[in-house]
Amino acid sequence: MSVSYELLSSETVFEGKGTLDIVSVKTKHNDGREHVTEEPIWSDGDSIAVLPVDYDAGTVLLVRQLRPAVFLRNKSIIVEACAGGIEAEDASIESACHREAMEEMGVILSELTSVSTLFVCPARLTEKAHLFLARYVAGQYRPDLRQQDEDEDIEVVEVTIAELKDWYQRGAIQCPRLMILAQSLLLRL
Repeated sequence: MSVSYELLSSETVFEGKGTLDIVSVKTKHNDGREHVTEEPIWSDGDSIAVLPVDYDAGTVLLVRQLRPAVFLRNKSIIVEACAGGIEAEDASIESACHREAMEEMGVILSELTSVSTLFVCPARLTEKAHLFLARYVAGQYRPDLRQQDEDEDIEVVEVTIAELKDWYQRGAIQCPRLMILAQSLLLRL
């Protein structure tokens, strides 16, 4: 069955730390049916997420910070994988992982392993997230060396792989990037 798509309109309604556009697309099916979809679309660039693992010590590094959307909805703060945007000065996606790990956790990564590249929220975001597992040495992270962005107040959380597995099995992980990375890690053990 042949389907064609036509962009009818795209109007920017907000510009700030990205853009919010109202986009209208027409779908034409070969049987004559047509459907128009209109959605708000947020564009803010692509991102990385990395889960540092020390297989010998049996630990992982996570972060915790206030996310207003989560707080508004649940009055809580969740743990997440280290993540951030790919910046213009990053030489590669992998260098963005190293930069974010140092900025957010004060840790040096080694042996990056790509897990997946995916759309974070295909209905509303243009962002693709590049997910990685990486090695680090437990206890050698240095939060005092971090260079957090102005709007960040990040707590570094080191937990055992057993704790992460327990959270995963209980359905207690609420960060989608962390869920995917935890699952990937647990499948590799």
